[in-house]
Amino acid sequence: MNEIEIFLYLNRGLVGHLIGWQTRSAYSHAAIRVKGILYQSKEGKGVFSRKELDVEDSLAEIYKIEVTPKQLVVLEEFLQQQVGKKYDYTMVFRFLTRQQESRKTSNKWFCSELVFASCMKAGVILLRNTESWEVSPSLLSRSVLLKD
Repeated sequence: MNEIEIFLYLNRGLVGHLIGWQTRSAYSHAAIRVKGILYQSKEGKGVFSRKELDVEDSLAEIYKIEVTPKQLVVLEEFLQQQVGKKYDYTMVFRFLTRQQESRKTSNKWFCSELVFASCMKAGVILLRNTESWEVSPSLLSRSVLLKD
């Protein structure tokens, strides 16, 4: 078995505090590390990846998930294909307004949606009966698959 890591970040900045307030959570950002590469979607940057961790990453709570070699390959390929896509401000706004919206495909991602969708694509079911666009960083933290 292999491991991936889910990074959950505490509320920081205006958007982070608004997301934390609306979702009643200490978490406002999420990222995923696969094979030593951290993937995330951030406002102002969109989806990007990097190897080096920074001070902000050291403040995140990090959870491990065991995956099969095949799941690892699917995760890595899917995440690499998302790099360069824009940040999804519209769907983040949905957290603030509680507006319901469904979609099947995306050319834009917000942080926890990207993490959840990549896991789903690989067959790693973090939460049952849940769509990626519904998932906040707080909801991600409730998965029974996350291990300290």
